[in-house]
Amino acid sequence: MLTRWYSPVVGLVFAAAVIAAPQPAGADNGSPCPVGTTAVAASGGAICVTASDPGSPGVPAHPPVTSDPPGAPVVCMKSDGTQVPCVTSDGTWWPGSQCYAKPIDAPPGDPAWQGHSDGSLWQCTSCEIGAGTTTCHTTALWMPPGGAPTPPAPGRLAADAVRRMSLAKADIRTAPAAPDHTYIGVENWLWVPVSQWATLSRRVTAGATTVTVIAAPSQVVWDMGSSSETCYSAGSPWLRGMTDAATTSCGYTYEHASESQPDGVYGITATIRYQVDWTCRGTCTTAAGSLGLVDAPAGVGTMRVFQRQTVVIR
Repeated sequence: MLTRWYSPVVGLVFAAAVIAAPQPAGADNGSPCPVGTTAVAASGGAICVTASDPGSPGVPAHPPVTSDPPGAPVVCMKSDGTQVPCVTSDGTWWPGSQCYAKPIDAPPGDPAWQGHSDGSLWQCTSCEIGAGTTTCHTTALWMPPGGAPTPPAPGRLAADAVRRMSLAKADIRTAPAAPDHTYIGVENWLWVPVSQWATLSRRVTAGATTVTVIAAPSQVVWDMGSSSETCYSAGSPWLRGMTDAATTSCGYTYEHASESQPDGVYGITATIRYQVDWTCRGTCTTAAGSLGLVDAPAGVGTMRVFQRQTVVIR
């Protein structure tokens, strides 16, 4: 259940609340707002603006405009450390006011501007999740010129896009394939379906900033239970009827039997690693960048390894 209620903004240039359809007591001339306030159209209803002397209020803190260096966290956080999406339908996350901000369209001269002829108006929405309900609080902010909430750094938007991508969980293929066994000293073929070796793309927009992310498979890391092997392709499928002269682009040879391992098998995993790069269009603090190698969920499997027995015949 989603509940939205709106409260006056405190300590800003004007006090305002966004209201929905019900008309409060005290409204006059058909206005949905109480006497002494003026309705201004906004998303989800109207803003009831109370005129006041703006004085010299402090300006809410703004997020720093930075480009994320390689390895830096690329998430948006609340002040309590809770991770939140950087962009929702309510706007772009604004750490300075701990809300999602998007502009309000009010014509010049409207009372919402409180006599200002510059700057901008913003709707600031914050939500709390309770027992089965989500309650959202919305206020209106006037910002001086240059004080509009800035979007997250493009690297953060790119990280959001990657989290929404379906990075392929490796579908492990081996020859021999479980439950068949292999032997010490024999090269085992390793591969993933070629359909999983595909470049992915995603686009995310925050206000006037659009980031396009390209995730291209770069390597598969095979943890074979005794050591690991990194292959730079999907590998070569083994086909029935191949001769001993056939070769593979991705293989692994065991040096020890698996009899001492749990259930007598080596546990194996395969992880496809994507090279993730992004470009930015529109209002951008950085035109392009990279998130480096990003791991997809790992696929799992097993391999039983025997030691060849030598039989001497006299």
